[in-house]
Amino acid sequence: MSFLSAIAAISLAVMFPVLLSLRKSSVPGTASFGAACGIETLATTFDLTANITPAWSHAGLGSISTVIACLLILNGFRVFLGRQSPSGWPLAVALAILGAVLLFLSHATGHVSAQTVIGTGLSGLVCLFIGMTIVRHWPKEQAIAPYMLFCCMAAFAVATLHALQLASLTTGFGMFENVLDPHIAETALLAAQVLSMPLFFLGIILMLHGRMIANLRHLIAHDDLTGALSRRAFMAKFERMFAIAAASGRQTAFMLLDLDRFKQINDAHGHAGGDAALRHFTRTISETLAGRGILGRLGGEEFGVALSGIGRLEAAELADALCTAVRTAPAGTDRGSNIALTVSIGIAMADPGGSLAQVMVQADIALYEAKALGRDRLSVAGSLHVTSTASARALAGAAAQMRAAADGSMEPVRPLSNTG
Repeated sequence: MSFLSAIAAISLAVMFPVLLSLRKSSVPGTASFGAACGIETLATTFDLTANITPAWSHAGLGSISTVIACLLILNGFRVFLGRQSPSGWPLAVALAILGAVLLFLSHATGHVSAQTVIGTGLSGLVCLFIGMTIVRHWPKEQAIAPYMLFCCMAAFAVATLHALQLASLTTGFGMFENVLDPHIAETALLAAQVLSMPLFFLGIILMLHGRMIANLRHLIAHDDLTGALSRRAFMAKFERMFAIAAASGRQTAFMLLDLDRFKQINDAHGHAGGDAALRHFTRTISETLAGRGILGRLGGEEFGVALSGIGRLEAAELADALCTAVRTAPAGTDRGSNIALTVSIGIAMADPGGSLAQVMVQADIALYEAKALGRDRLSVAGSLHVTSTASARALAGAAAQMRAAADGSMEPVRPLSNTG
């Protein structure tokens, strides 16, 4: 068993600096997991000294360390799952009291077997709580679901192994004589128990890395100010939505939203007020959409909404509801003042045989029409007003391109509306 203990100690010693390096990440619970790995490494090291140290020393310190490591893992999962704050003072006090009690049982009274039974029982009970905590507060992130399942199974496996060891310590390994030779059963149980903790910490490291990757993907795919999808992420999702809808013969609606007179908002309330207005605007739109479609920030005060399987009338009704929601919910500022907001919306319908670029151009023209008609309203591509202003919009765009060429600018003019 010393060979397996050495393998376990080396594995834990390798994982310990990895967990320490994760403390600088934004993933909660890494400090407790790192401390637990370091203490469990000590517990496994104490097992290696069984032939050169008194029984009360290696057995007592090993059991105490394992119990403390399990408690730290429980604390780490509770913090990771958002069930408690990262503050560890209550846990530190509980660990100090527990360590003093177990050390007293092992050294002062000389009851090494009693201490081992207590330590094994407590470790198994804490691991059971870990598994139950994971099951009860399962996270929503699908990206880490396999790692959470692995950790949950590992926690219950460690709890089961401790329960079997506790049963063997109290009743003897004769309980296995009808299935296995008691010596083989004892060796297999101890080997499984020694190797289970390194596997448990491996699952924890994979879980933490999975959360880090999920956080990075979220940061890349979302605008850091408003929380809406970034332009690139929105376009990628819109393209997938359009392709799926076209394959099934359904329509796709695209709305181009522009916050009215945003420059005046910045001038009157400063950039902090403008940022507050954008955040409030995004939150209002998201709450009104209530999970229907996708919302992205395309640039500045311009946003896009894409919806699948919705008709022209339904899209117009939803856009009208968006206008009403923005109009009736002013944004608040840090100075206690309110900012009145309105939005103009251009709507275009994508038929299965159409193209994504055409839909966005039509929505841009419709948005221009809504602005020209007085703002705080919606306009649907293909309506009488939009058709009448399409030529003017095209001429304006051509003139802008000619001016850019005359100035020697090689930057393409942004195709989407920016009329304020």
